[in-house]
Amino acid sequence: MIHATILAFTDDTTVDELAQVAKASGMHLISNGFKVVVSPIVPPGFFKIAVKIKHRHRAVLEAMPCAA
Repeated sequence: MIHATILAFTDDTTVDELAQVAKASGMHLISNGFKVVVSPIVPPGFFKIAVKIKHRHRAVLEAMPCAA
């Protein structure tokens, strides 16, 4: 049996904050398309949300058009 932990958050919580909480807790940030939750498992009908925080310099370089 899996013990469920409910993590409360508000509408003002950012995705970065949720991702940090999920990582620190050893859980996953998941969604079913309507609701986003932090869970220890990914149940059927839900999918993991991948969050990658880019450094500002790298993000600027990737946004530049190529000279092709």
